[in-house]
Amino acid sequence: MISYTYRSVQKHFAKELAQYHIGWGHFAILMSLYDQDGRSQDSLAQSKGFDKTMIAKSILRLEKEGIVYRKIDQEDKRIKRLYLTEKGRKLRPEMERIGFELNALLLKGFNSDELSSAIESVRKIALNAAKL
Repeated sequence: MISYTYRSVQKHFAKELAQYHIGWGHFAILMSLYDQDGRSQDSLAQSKGFDKTMIAKSILRLEKEGIVYRKIDQEDKRIKRLYLTEKGRKLRPEMERIGFELNALLLKGFNSDELSSAIESVRKIALNAAKL
């Protein structure tokens, strides 16, 4: 059931994000940068559970699309920080709309008690999965 849901969500994201030439992994990076522009690649990888190679490839794609740029940290030259370009900032309303609409579709028909229970169940599943 979880793998079916995952594939369905990926398919939905692929359709919604195709016009921007990005995928769901890119979406996750953008949403993190909207919350905190200037994050390091490593902190993004850790917070999203992505490996460093996947993050590097995704960032390269976002750079090629002119959505983000990398800058070496002035205090620690080993750290690469990510920043949104003007184009990336302009995408924010659309990215938020896509995320909001997906949540609305996934949570359709739940009352507040069911929603609370579902969120708690998924949280437990995620914690168990993190231990694998």
